[in-house]
Amino acid sequence: MNAQNPSTQRRFEQAFALHGEGRFTDALRLYEGVLAEHPGHAPALHFSAVLLHQASRSDEAIVRIEHSLEVDDTVPDVWANAGLIYSAVGRATEAARALERALKLEPTLAEAWVNLAALRLAMDDPVAAEIAARHALVLSGSPSAGFNLALALTGQGRLAEALEALQAIDATGAIDPADVAIPGLRAQLLVAVGQRDAARVVLDRALARTDDASLRIERARLAEARRNDLDAIEDYEAALRLETHNETALSELIFLKKQCVSWDGLAGLQAVFRKRVAQHARACDMSALTPFSFLSDPSSREEQRVAAEAWSRRWFEYPASTRPLSRGRLRVGYLSADLHEHATGILAVGLFEQHDRSRFEVFAYSTGPDDGTALRQRLVSAFDRFVDARGWSVDRVAARIRDDGIDILVDLKGHTERAPTGVMARRPAPIAVSYLGYPATMGAPFVDYLIGDAIVTPLAHAADYAETLVLLPHAYQVNDDRRTMASAPTRAALGLPIDAVVFCCFNNLYKITGDVFDAWVDILMRSPRSVLWLLSRADDEAIRNRLRREAVARGLDPQRIVFSDTRPHADYLALYQRADLLLDTWPYNAHTTASDALWAGCPVLTFTGKTFASRVATSLLNAVAMPEGIAVDRADYVARAVAFGVDRASLDALRFRLARELRSAPLFDTRRSTRAIEAAYGRMAEQFGSGKREPIVIADT
Repeated sequence: MNAQNPSTQRRFEQAFALHGEGRFTDALRLYEGVLAEHPGHAPALHFSAVLLHQASRSDEAIVRIEHSLEVDDTVPDVWANAGLIYSAVGRATEAARALERALKLEPTLAEAWVNLAALRLAMDDPVAAEIAARHALVLSGSPSAGFNLALALTGQGRLAEALEALQAIDATGAIDPADVAIPGLRAQLLVAVGQRDAARVVLDRALARTDDASLRIERARLAEARRNDLDAIEDYEAALRLETHNETALSELIFLKKQCVSWDGLAGLQAVFRKRVAQHARACDMSALTPFSFLSDPSSREEQRVAAEAWSRRWFEYPASTRPLSRGRLRVGYLSADLHEHATGILAVGLFEQHDRSRFEVFAYSTGPDDGTALRQRLVSAFDRFVDARGWSVDRVAARIRDDGIDILVDLKGHTERAPTGVMARRPAPIAVSYLGYPATMGAPFVDYLIGDAIVTPLAHAADYAETLVLLPHAYQVNDDRRTMASAPTRAALGLPIDAVVFCCFNNLYKITGDVFDAWVDILMRSPRSVLWLLSRADDEAIRNRLRREAVARGLDPQRIVFSDTRPHADYLALYQRADLLLDTWPYNAHTTASDALWAGCPVLTFTGKTFASRVATSLLNAVAMPEGIAVDRADYVARAVAFGVDRASLDALRFRLARELRSAPLFDTRRSTRAIEAAYGRMAEQFGSGKREPIVIADT
């Protein structure tokens, strides 16, 4: 059709030449001229679409390339470029179809195989990515094909094969010295297989060639794993200097500084984090800002939802399951990497054991380690079926859940480390629930319900949660009424004064903020016969010294801060018998540590914040009927602590009442909590059947 008009063809060739020279404005003007005369000129439609895509006008590019395909759908390159354009605007399924159509027409398009492999990786489908990458390798042997193959193998847990794929790229000598992705991935894999020294060599050599932010981040992570916090901080800061908008470096630097109580400059970094979250809210784009870190920063529920939604966009959203629910017993699956000696396993083992087997069949999908502990063995025995899915690909776990006919899939991890979120995104069960492991919204369209209670997630806060809220009676947190406690050492053996009031906080160190520490120092200064007792690893002397220096800077004798080493759970619980009062943290409360303290008979003092994470201790204290431990604000918190610190008798009375009423409190009635959770599952199933989802409030049983 176009060959019949030599003038049009010459104009198209001129446009194509200008396009190749990068003269986009002139090229587009000529393409438009061709299309004004011949709207169905397929090559002009195709290449002007490519140009518009290159100019970040992808929505216009899609319209134009679809028009080109309507005119002529037999050209492989057009389908291949359509795939790239669809991918750029997040239309992954259409992008994959377009690339597959291109390759059906012309199977030797190596670059299309490379792009298809990258797309399948982005869609969290490493098996399909491996197939595409191997085709690309056969055709071209390019480093990008080999790199995609290594990523695909990594995604399937085949780490040794992934390392071999990277070594094969090395052997070709085709790697650009400026390419940092390959050494970065090799270092990650070496760490994963236990070769940290080799990983450090790879990173040092790569950084000697190119000072790169991503390589600095990998080296910082390696330093963290080796407990070299100062080296890690230095590399994260260097990464931020190289790339001021590197959100991964920002997130990890903030969390590390909190974890090692290095507060200098932290407030400024947190302010940048909040500003970036707001930017993502306006742009509705994906984020590398870790939402879990935000929970222990100054932040609102609304901001936490924005951060979680931006983070959740990294997972391709699969269609919701329309499979009908089981006719008999509901099949409930619990998905977690924490089914071992971990807070989640410690809290929930009794729930798993006490499920009513006449109504529920209970499955576990464990993606974390088997630590060989007695708790692990108890957890394995607690389920009707326990699937050890360590090292499984996301697709394999999701397929197993689907094959098992799970009706309600309960995610116990949320946006925390090693979370199997990609499994949830695949919607392998009709109903998806977030519970216990993450005290905030996941901000994900693939999670239907969030289980909370009237204090941590009141219905008035529903707009700040992407999930439909489920409110349990008393407290959302289930507890195991069979947890054991060792005999407590004497105060003298623990380095504690025998006659002092012992305030304690055994929370993770990242929860201790400068403001919290200021309040604690104020309490100690106004309660002269008191000490503060903290818990840390035995090799955390640098952190302990840092806190001592912070005390001195505030005018407090550092000897009034006592440190003990972390220890096995039963021994750790016994420590609370030698403390008088747990002083809570904010904006991230004591959660499991608060219920641990109460179980061991140690009262807790908190104040009620505005976010889920800052309201948990209030929920727990409410469930043991101890309002004396719930302050209305920071000032009230300090005043109550000081009053306890100078009046030992009131503390003793509180402790006596707790010991007397503890075992009958709703917080530690595992059977009661289990029945409430089961009632919630039943209501979810009813709503699924009706096709209408709305908040669920469970009455006390």
